[in-house]
Amino acid sequence: MAQEAAGWLPEETLSLWKREQARLKARVVDRDTEAWQRDPAFSGLRRVGGVDVSFVKGDSVRACASLVVLSYPELEFCLQVAKQNSSSLPSACQPFRCWKQLHAP
Repeated sequence: MAQEAAGWLPEETLSLWKREQARLKARVVDRDTEAWQRDPAFSGLRRVGGVDVSFVKGDSVRACASLVVLSYPELEFCLQVAKQNSSSLPSACQPFRCWKQLHAP
């Protein structure tokens, strides 16, 4: 995918994305930190979510980022946030950083 993207993205954008990816990689937690993660029934887990960022085909600037949150274990809809952005990918993710700050447990 990186080689595919390299054909239509400015080098500056690719460099920015690589730096952002390295920054995020340094923050990855690769062990269970919550009690519900160690419980086979996941008791204590109350919400699950998914994120997607998609670009308009052939356009390295316009993107749409979406976040959906469901209750667990019922999997009932709780929240959807979608944002179209004319910017680079790391900036397209800004609405989710704000949402996380506002809705942190």
